[in-house]
Amino acid sequence: MDPEFVHDRFVSIGSFLGQYKWTRAFTRFCFHWSDSSLSQKIGGLVFENPVGLSAGFDKSGKLTQIIPDIGFSYMQIGSVTAHPYEGNPRPRLRRLKKSKALVVYYGLKNDGVEVIISRLKKAKKRFPWGFSVAKTNSRNASSCEDGIKDYIASLKALESSGLADFYTINISCPNTFGGEPYVEPHRLKKLLEAIEKLKIKKPIFLKMPINLKWKDFKSLLEVISKFMITGLVIGNLNKDHKDDAIKDVIPKNMKGGISGKPCQRNSDRLISKTYKDYGDQFIIIGVGGVFTVDDAWEKIRKGASLIQLITGMIYMGPQQIGEINKGIAKRLKREGYTSVSQLVGSAHRS
Repeated sequence: MDPEFVHDRFVSIGSFLGQYKWTRAFTRFCFHWSDSSLSQKIGGLVFENPVGLSAGFDKSGKLTQIIPDIGFSYMQIGSVTAHPYEGNPRPRLRRLKKSKALVVYYGLKNDGVEVIISRLKKAKKRFPWGFSVAKTNSRNASSCEDGIKDYIASLKALESSGLADFYTINISCPNTFGGEPYVEPHRLKKLLEAIEKLKIKKPIFLKMPINLKWKDFKSLLEVISKFMITGLVIGNLNKDHKDDAIKDVIPKNMKGGISGKPCQRNSDRLISKTYKDYGDQFIIIGVGGVFTVDDAWEKIRKGASLIQLITGMIYMGPQQIGEINKGIAKRLKREGYTSVSQLVGSAHRS
């Protein structure tokens, strides 16, 4: 079946399941698993476990009432933009089965910040929500200055609504007009200066690219370190269609970034290096290639306090969230840890 059709049906089903107490309870009975050793307080927020839903699955905030019952401890809504966008031309989603990956070319499809705020004002807050904020995929927001205005408009609207527990500034979506201007240090500095003027008190994360060499990635961290940024989401889609982790043939005319297993190596590498050099300054959220307990464990060992996934759930099924949480808790006990926070960055300690 067409993967976008399947995705849309799952969003519809999830939205329905979240409407009723009995459907939420049944879903929770089937999938949810918890243990006190998994709980952490980060940025003033309590996370029941380290596993969250990454941005890109619930693009317009339709699943907030069912996601906690599947077993996630938090979620990212969006990416949200100042203006609605129907998405890039189809096909914009393709499975790479041998690679355990997807080619993603949605291009920041979402209903726009005002519609999403209106929808979520009616929803009950059951766990932390983060909003991934990006610039509208439009020629009108393609320049550096216009893009910054777009980010700021969304952030102002979200701050006024009071709905966000934290924000992620998506500077690394590759499928948009104008490309990725804010992965250049001088433009990133301009964006962060504008955001700092808003005096936001809630945690702010930046979603980082994963195809940069360490010296170029570090040049971005040097800029970020001069601002009141809580942490980093490492990272976004893999833009290298020739990565040797990709086992399938991608049609030459198929545009988009690669999610899933082909992101794992770069993500883990950058998490590890960032933690070693900036672990005392930034909270790290690890994303990319989390399918199993071992995948999650490695990201946490290398320095991620929290992790996020989408593609792992698509390939393995929603029960995998509970399996990962259960597996982490059992392994913590077996290896003498009393809390998952003790595991964070342990690969760098003798």
